[in-house]
Amino acid sequence: MMFMTAFHHLVVGLVAGSGVIMGICAILVWLSSYISNLETSKTTLDRAAYVASIFTMVVIPLAIISGNFSSTNSGGAIFYNKFLFSGIALGFSVSYFVGRVRFGPELWNHSSLANLQMISALFALTSIMILGSIGSKITLGESTLDIFPFWPDFMNSIVINQWFSLLLVIFGLISLVISLRSSTIKFSLND
Repeated sequence: MMFMTAFHHLVVGLVAGSGVIMGICAILVWLSSYISNLETSKTTLDRAAYVASIFTMVVIPLAIISGNFSSTNSGGAIFYNKFLFSGIALGFSVSYFVGRVRFGPELWNHSSLANLQMISALFALTSIMILGSIGSKITLGESTLDIFPFWPDFMNSIVINQWFSLLLVIFGLISLVISLRSSTIKFSLND
């Protein structure tokens, strides 16, 4: 499908752009607690990161779907890794969004919450950069992150046995239940 290939390239650019805006703005908001020159821009940077996280959550699934339809070879380890990092990027973007919705912009005034938000945004940004690198490997055979001597080989994937996979799923479900139950409890924003 020629249309899906063009659409996928468009959506991937949107993922990269919104992910970078979310990551950079969140890091700058976090730094504003330590650098006085950024204090005046704190509210604007927070809002930009928040809106970018919403947009990122919308376009990542579109990139996954369009990538699946536009690919001529949907198998192989490199495609598995692309889906894996898409899920990781989406998860950290959702984590950033939920934290911002749950605690509001005041979370940046509390160091533990601010650190958690910054880490979520940084990991989402890193995952999106890795996604771009994997995509470049698929389409061009090289990527800009090849300059690192320690960059993993995404042509191979780690295969774990089914019992360990099942254990990870159970652990993830337990974590989800605990998170959802604890979100109903009123949290104090005191450090």
